[in-house]
Amino acid sequence: MDFLCEHVVQKKKEGLYRFRKVGIISLMVLIPTIIIIGCMALSSIEGLIFLRWSIFLIPLFVWLGLKFGPIYTAYGEVAYEYSISSGKMSVARIYGDRFRREWVEIDLTKLEACAPLEDTYNPDIENKNFARVYRAVSSINAPHIYYAVFKNGRDEDCLIYFEMIKKSYKMIKTYFPRTVSSVLPD
Repeated sequence: MDFLCEHVVQKKKEGLYRFRKVGIISLMVLIPTIIIIGCMALSSIEGLIFLRWSIFLIPLFVWLGLKFGPIYTAYGEVAYEYSISSGKMSVARIYGDRFRREWVEIDLTKLEACAPLEDTYNPDIENKNFARVYRAVSSINAPHIYYAVFKNGRDEDCLIYFEMIKKSYKMIKTYFPRTVSSVLPD
């Protein structure tokens, strides 16, 4: 039996998310431009003439953009990594294949429900108010989306949507036998 399952899904560029990276780059150009134009406009006021020297900030802003630009644009691409081992499932967000941040950890033995997300009525999630809802899927229209209902460390009801593969299904089924099945890819 395998004791470790890792699976990564890249968030698809759809909806407003497809403009996220372009928006970050635009703000990196727009904010310094607004600062310089604002300083030039204020320099026409008596006593603030020294703000005309703000034109010399352009090389500084270019240097800062080249230095920190790749870091900020990495936040424009998100991937989700699911890891299952020792009865725990952890989900991490990966930004631009550079930064990895742990997001949520679930004890599989304490799940309340785990089933495929269907277009039909799901009684586990329809009538409940959740303190936190985690969407760790590439797209809400992706195949093989499952949901899990669990309690976090603060004893709050939480819901997570994730994409299931056959190996992770077998491991979750080992720790939570009431997991509902659907047809999964190999």
